[in-house]
Amino acid sequence: MMAAFYGLLTGLGIIFLTVLLVKYFSTKLMAATILCAIAFIYVGFSLQGNTVSYIILVVLVAALFYFLALMGYTKSPALIGYGTLLHGVWDVFHHHGFIIKASIPDYWPLYCLVTDLVTGIYFVMYFTRRKKEDQLNNVFLK
Repeated sequence: MMAAFYGLLTGLGIIFLTVLLVKYFSTKLMAATILCAIAFIYVGFSLQGNTVSYIILVVLVAALFYFLALMGYTKSPALIGYGTLLHGVWDVFHHHGFIIKASIPDYWPLYCLVTDLVTGIYFVMYFTRRKKEDQLNNVFLK
């Protein structure tokens, strides 16, 4: 249960830092960077006593999240938020070896899931709201 609490604190901390640093970096850049970073954390875990096929799977999944971050950054920012939420599903697959057995700390999947949910929901809401605001501005500027 403490893992969920710390995941919540981490998610809120990420949101706080994103809001605080927006005058230096765009929210879109920070969100994309976060998605890339969380994707590759499991690559590090995969190198600890796992099979080569598992390591390849994790690298491919990390590349998928990288691609989502890239597409979100260049085309549709909400994809970054959805990618973060999808990463939460990836966390569930690791929870107590539910679907994927890997050498990761027992607390990690729940901690990461909660962090992903908090930040993913925030980024989806943020980018969706920004898109609606931009559309309204375009209507009024015509």
